[in-house]
Amino acid sequence: MRLRVSVLMSVLAFTIGACGGAAPATPTSTVAAAPTSTALATTRSGFPSRSIAFIVPYAAGGGSDILIRSLDKIAQDLKVLPQSFTISNVAGGSGFTGKQQAIGKAADGYTLTIGDDSSVFGQLLNQAPMKYTDFTYIARLVSDYNMVVVRTESPYKTLKDWLDGAKAKPKGVSVGGTGIGNADHVQLANIEKRSSTQFNYVSFDSGGQVMTNLLGGKVDSAMANPSEAYEQMRAGKVRALGVTSPQRLADLKDVPTLKEQGVDYVVAQFRGVAGPKGIPADVVTYLEEAFRRVARSEQWKTDYLEKYQQADGFMGSADFTKFMDEFFKENEQSFKELPSLKQ
Repeated sequence: MRLRVSVLMSVLAFTIGACGGAAPATPTSTVAAAPTSTALATTRSGFPSRSIAFIVPYAAGGGSDILIRSLDKIAQDLKVLPQSFTISNVAGGSGFTGKQQAIGKAADGYTLTIGDDSSVFGQLLNQAPMKYTDFTYIARLVSDYNMVVVRTESPYKTLKDWLDGAKAKPKGVSVGGTGIGNADHVQLANIEKRSSTQFNYVSFDSGGQVMTNLLGGKVDSAMANPSEAYEQMRAGKVRALGVTSPQRLADLKDVPTLKEQGVDYVVAQFRGVAGPKGIPADVVTYLEEAFRRVARSEQWKTDYLEKYQQADGFMGSADFTKFMDEFFKENEQSFKELPSLKQ
């Protein structure tokens, strides 16, 4: 289940461009530039001849769901794709139920899903029924930072209050997040390590559910990215105690970073589009270019990136695939040093 970004940063270095991090690799595409408002010609095989099914592996209302519905709308507005996606939310299993369903379909480009850091984290924690290499990585789209948020009436007015509460009562402060072994869980584990605290992590099927349960008082606090929490913040229902960015976000200047509050942790997560392993190269090229045109459009910048406080993190298929390989290697050792994930 979510803005200058760093990618390829290890979890222990706390600066990844996905859920930990070093300086980000420059987002690139393997497809030449093209007008952003011109529909693509079909491939030699006639792809796409029907609607593409997109399985969002998290419940509605979370960061991934918002991303794909925005991608679909803007692709149609720009007439980049001939038909809109057929979108379904298949939640459960920390996102792996929907991903497993997607990669079990034919590798023809007509079934897509989310490609994110949880595929690596789930494999490293033995939570996932698949390996991160079981996907075709088509395009990485965005990176976004996470925030620690509480209800407006919470007694935790600052990040220090929140940390002090956990120190006074280990496991006594609950934190909602999306999935076990997903970005929220991993980031909280890193905060615990950096601050010598212990929280009670509570998993939900999407960022939308996290916010609903936070507002309902089911959890004391939550890990939430701006796309999930921004509207509730504007409505005055929740307060952000800190953000995992290297500096304050442009539209959230009153939210201090974790680092400026004594927790030396800078991290972002990433999201993109993937499908079953073995999608033909011409289909991958077609989809990569379609998503590149959306990601380079002014409408994407205003209606998605700026609206939801996201960072452009576009990578084409080859770069995204290489990024995933490096991300796995960097986090393989790091996870051994995060004991709270081994519960």
